[in-house]
Parts: sequence; structure tokens; C-alpha cells
Amino acid sequence: MKIIRILLLFTISALLFQCSSDSAPKLTRAQQQLIIQEIQRKRAEKDKFFKESPASPLLPEDKKTFTGLKYYPIDLSLRFVGPLHILKDQPIDSLWDTGGEKRAARKYGYFEFTYQGKTYRLLVYQFVNAGLSGDESLFLGFTDETSGKETYGGGRYIDLERNAKGQLIVDFNMAYNPYCAYNPAYICALPPAENHLPFPVRAGEKNFKEHE
Repeated sequence: MKIIRILLLFTISALLFQCSSDSAPKLTRAQQQLIIQEIQRKRAEKDKFFKESPASPLLPEDKKTFTGLKYYPIDLSLRFVGPLHILKDQPIDSLWDTGGEKRAARKYGYFEFTYQGKTYRLLVYQFVNAGLSGDESLFLGFTDETSGKETYGGGRYIDLERNAKGQLIVDFNMAYNPYCAYNPAYICALPPAENHLPFPVRAGEKNFKEHE
């Protein structure tokens, strides 16, 4: 019996370690519901902005028939919280944009997360000489195995959000298309090649439509 108890304790400890090592923290049902409601609220606000605002990126013909953006179902297993690892003394580099130009930027840091037993890293860039400050100057864009198929081929963005402890919240449910996905008049930064995720990220915004 002692051997069985020891084995059971070892198994439980191993499971607890696996759970605590994942970068998607465990949430109570109430916390999950609040997060889902907030995501839904933000999506409704964005749809209203796209439909009604003069600053909407939609083309006039698209605005007339617009009934809302297309999203994947909310999946909280694709929401991660963790530190932003700062990279010091990085030289000024550049990121390409959809207009074929380079934008001055430097590697600012990286965010690591664990998903389905594997750890991935996303680079965060900082635009320089762009009149931006703080988190507004930071850029997190990515591509994945849905890019160019189910989602915009130029990649999607995630705005950096911080919790009360200053950690980043990287929620792929909030991944969104840049404005050039809706209107070819816009020029948008392209995610770096290093930020390609080798799995389909079925969360956040889907493709809107193709423009020539």
C-alpha cells in the first residue's frame, strides 16, 4: 500500500508541475466568463466603429453591406500571461511594410509561451523616429499556418496589454487584421519572419475579403 501511495503522490505532483509550467494560467470559471464577456464587448465596439465611424478603414461599398467582422470561437487556451524579456543594446534594424518600404525599428524584447507542450517565442519590435512612446511604439505581429488561407496573408497584430503586475497579456483571441486587410490605400508593417508560428492559430479575426 505504501508503494501505491507513493506512486499516486508522484503522479499528482507531476500533473501539478505540468499545469504550473504552462504559460496559460489556470482561471476560475468566473474569471473565464469575465474575460469572454470583455472580448465580446470589444468585438461589438469594433464592429460599431467599422460600420458607423468616418474613420473606418472599410471601403464605401463594403461599409454598406457590413454586418460584422469574422472571428474564430473564443479559445482561452490561446491566452498567455508572462514577462516581456528585454533585449539590451540592439542596433536599429527595420521591418518591411506592404508598400515595399522599410520602417526603422529595433528588437525590443521577446515573449515566450507554452502551447500544447511546446515553447514558442515572439519578438517584440520598437519603432524608432515614429513619434510614438511607451507601449504605443512596440509592435507584436505574427503569421501562422492559417495566414493566407483562413486569415490575412500579411499576418495579424496583437496590441500589448499588461496586468496589475506589469506582465504581458498575449491573447490570440484579440489578434486582429491591420487596416490594409480592409483597404489597399493603407500601408501596414509586416511581421518579421522570426514570428511565424508553425501551427494554426485559430483564434481572433479571420480573413475579411481579398482586395486587388
